[in-house]
Amino acid sequence: MNDAPLVGARRFEAYVRGSAYLAVSVPAGNVLGTVRWADRLAGADLALWVAAAVLSLALTAGNIFVTKRCIDTVVGRPRRLPAGVVVVWAVALVALVGVAFLIPLSTMGITVAAAIGSVAASFVPVLDARRTLLLNAAVVVLIVPLVGIADIALLLVGAAVTSSVLWVCWSSVWLLRVLLELQAAHADRAALALANERLRIARDLHDVFGRTLATMAVKSSLASELVERGRAEQAGEEIAGVRRLAEEAGTEVRRVVRGELRTTWEGEVAGARSLLASAGIRCTVAGDPVPEECAQALAWVVREGVTNVLRHSAATQVTIATAKEDGGVLLTVANDGAGSAQAAAADGRAADAGTGLRSMSERIGALGGRLAVRRDGTWFLLDATIPFPKEAPA
Repeated sequence: MNDAPLVGARRFEAYVRGSAYLAVSVPAGNVLGTVRWADRLAGADLALWVAAAVLSLALTAGNIFVTKRCIDTVVGRPRRLPAGVVVVWAVALVALVGVAFLIPLSTMGITVAAAIGSVAASFVPVLDARRTLLLNAAVVVLIVPLVGIADIALLLVGAAVTSSVLWVCWSSVWLLRVLLELQAAHADRAALALANERLRIARDLHDVFGRTLATMAVKSSLASELVERGRAEQAGEEIAGVRRLAEEAGTEVRRVVRGELRTTWEGEVAGARSLLASAGIRCTVAGDPVPEECAQALAWVVREGVTNVLRHSAATQVTIATAKEDGGVLLTVANDGAGSAQAAAADGRAADAGTGLRSMSERIGALGGRLAVRRDGTWFLLDATIPFPKEAPA
């Protein structure tokens, strides 16, 4: 799998972390930005400014630490917050708010609002939009008595700063969450495609080599009988046929893996006649011509049906019949020597009949058709019905 999406997600995660850390650092930036003006303020105590700066740095460090843990939870690496860090973090917030009220500067109300907002913003990476909205409302309500309602403009600025910090953190992490979900969906899609490809290869290998191995078994048995009868020349021809089948099997394997395997109705019917004749089974083909739109799927049914005859029956006669019905084509592969495995399939015990019929049922079902098996005395019948494509005439 290509590692580019994973690398892109890691880079975006680093960007989101940086954005969130910057957003929750607002208190420190606010305080430190005004420290250099402290000595110019009438009645200002430099010690208070130093205390405010130290507390804001401590609060910012706590904000970043909590934000980091919350983002770790979002990306699937959750860890508990140490109780000691939480206590120090809370004390830093309370102390900073207390010191801010001792500094004779009207804009310190914004610093208080930013401090409270940044603490709340540290938690929002793990919250959904509704909870974040409720948290935003609670924080705004909390800062009203702290900032004061005498200066409406200052109060509005404080509320705007608080809300901005909250939603900057939430929106950044929301984008990361969406990216991670898309990445997971991409991985699931790749895994599903791989599973489907493995299923296709397994199904095609079964369908192709079931027939090939059955043919090789028939020819090998025939060659053995010919040797016993002293007909070495004919036995050699059968053995040569087995060798050709083995060579062709290698080519078919490559075609199956590449998805290039194709079957034709005429080719499968001709192969069925030849194979059944080699096994001493009479084959009769009758019925209506098969439409091209249905030919390939029905050809697979013929292949599987004939393979099952050789493996599971004691048939002397096989009939391959086709008939056009209302809106579709019916194919029936019948033999007069129902074996135990075929009887199990006809009686509804599909597991006893192997994977061939299930594979054929999946192929036919994908085209909107159906596959059914039944018995009529000593005859075993395999019925496959495929509807005509909508664009094709019936």
